[in-house]
Amino acid sequence: MKIRLITMASLATIVLSTFSSCYKNKSDIESLPTVSFRSEIVPIVTAGGCGCHNNGVSSTAVQFSHLDTIFYPTILARVTTFKDMVTDTTKHPGDGGVRFTPTQKAVMQAWIAQGAKDDGGGCIVSGTITYTANILPIYNSTCKSSTCHGTVSPVLSYSTMVNDKAILSAMMKSGGATGHPGPVLSLNTCTTQTIATWIAQGQAQ
Repeated sequence: MKIRLITMASLATIVLSTFSSCYKNKSDIESLPTVSFRSEIVPIVTAGGCGCHNNGVSSTAVQFSHLDTIFYPTILARVTTFKDMVTDTTKHPGDGGVRFTPTQKAVMQAWIAQGAKDDGGGCIVSGTITYTANILPIYNSTCKSSTCHGTVSPVLSYSTMVNDKAILSAMMKSGGATGHPGPVLSLNTCTTQTIATWIAQGQAQ
């Protein structure tokens, strides 16, 4: 007989998903073990049913990872989509047949209920922000793909970003909801704060 180990976080999600709809004691819910974004949520969206979003499997799906590189900001920017999917508010934006398993839904729901936080250190924007050290990594993980910048859309080089300062500023103020010449984007606060700070500091290379 196989013995299955259940982590404290997984156990917490079962309790939370069972009682959150009828039990309103917020302090008790908050005292449950915290679901880890890095070790529990990321594995859900970088394997299994989310395979199209990883390693360039699909030319149309937003990539969550490529080989050993995890695009954390890209995953975090889609919390609203995950919330809709686990509560069955909407189907998967692409193929409607993609579903999270009941266990994955429970973990996702618990993480979202706890604030959908990144336990990898968060985002503190400080010091001098430069294109090479701070902006280029965001571009490579969030903007550059087989269906976006670098292929069908222009490469966002340093000079291009400097020239498009007004466009970038508008995008950062709205989180990507407005200002982007292409489709509507969903940018997390870490991305918007970093790029906005870079612009405010004079866009150092």
